[in-house]
Order: sequence, then structure tokens, then C-alpha cells
Amino acid sequence: MPAEWVWVTSLASVLAPTKAVVAIGHSRWTIENQSFNEMVTRWHADHVYRHHPQAILFLWLLLQLAKNLFAAFYRRNLKPAIRGAYDTLHVSRLILAELYGQLPAQPRAP
Repeated sequence: MPAEWVWVTSLASVLAPTKAVVAIGHSRWTIENQSFNEMVTRWHADHVYRHHPQAILFLWLLLQLAKNLFAAFYRRNLKPAIRGAYDTLHVSRLILAELYGQLPAQPRAP
């Protein structure tokens, strides 16, 4: 089914040619889809545990903060050779394993 899209900007056509505006508009969906896909598949953000609107917002913002901090660590702190050898999922699992390794062993009930 054909669709008709309208893109509006307040910039002059010299500063924002039609093709550029359309490309920017479409790239927004790519960013959203990649972000949501990563949040669901790698960060397990598929269930809301509290249904109050502010609780949902807080949880989402907290997840975004954690994701952005990790992305900044991965992109800005790791050397290019490490980034080339290991993807974000592998590095996040190494961090998780290190965190679990630092936790004291929990005694089990008999």
C-alpha cells in the first residue's frame, strides 16, 4: 500500500535540502529501532515491573543511563584492538562475571 510522507522544517532549503531532510527523518527510525532492539535483546528490557507512569519512566531512564554509560565505556575507554576483537555483548558478560565473582558466596539452606 503506498504511503505519503510529509517532512517539515523551518530551515531554509539551502541549509536543509529535501533529500537531506528525508534522510534525517528516516534515520530517526533506524536509531529508534536499533536502540529498542538492543534494549530488548541484550538488556532484557521486555517487561515493566511497576505500572505507575512515573515508575515506568524512571525505570526506562535508568536503563537508558546504564546503556549509555556502558556504550561510552566501550567506545571511549577500550582500545580499538579490543573493540575489534570483542563485541559489546562479550564485554558486558565479562563485566557481569567480574561483578558476580566479587559477591560473597551466599549460604544455602540445608
